[in-house]
Amino acid sequence: MNVELGTIFRWSGFPFARYGEKDKPRWFICVGFSGAYSQAREFFLCTTTTSLDSFQNPRLRKGHRHFIFKVSQYPCFDEDCAVDFDEKPYVVSEKTLLSHQVAIEIKGKIDETTMRMIYKSLLQSSHLSSMELTDIHNSYNMAGITGLKKPRSKK
Repeated sequence: MNVELGTIFRWSGFPFARYGEKDKPRWFICVGFSGAYSQAREFFLCTTTTSLDSFQNPRLRKGHRHFIFKVSQYPCFDEDCAVDFDEKPYVVSEKTLLSHQVAIEIKGKIDETTMRMIYKSLLQSSHLSSMELTDIHNSYNMAGITGLKKPRSKK
């Protein structure tokens, strides 16, 4: 299985649901890696939601920084969806991805311009540590997406 920076995939029966949504398929965008030079490589995965109206609801996600993927512009998605930058990306080991590869279907890849926008949004996240942001920055550089602002140390 070849998951690169920007890869979009659908994971049937995702086993690590945060909100009790067992056996619900989830869509992910690979936004970086950690441990690129070690055996414990991990993937940073942003998930998407089709609950676009939740970004208008004051009790749910109103005010959250997000980006909407419209199927007309991103045909690899089955329906319009959004990534919420005020949610922490999942961190999943390469071993876990490989052990679930039967349930994972690669659907496409995000273009460089959109990946740059995603990086800039992640850089503002209060949910990622300086080390995680540095790993993500390094992932972009290794993928040939350079010239991005380096993360600052969080105090």
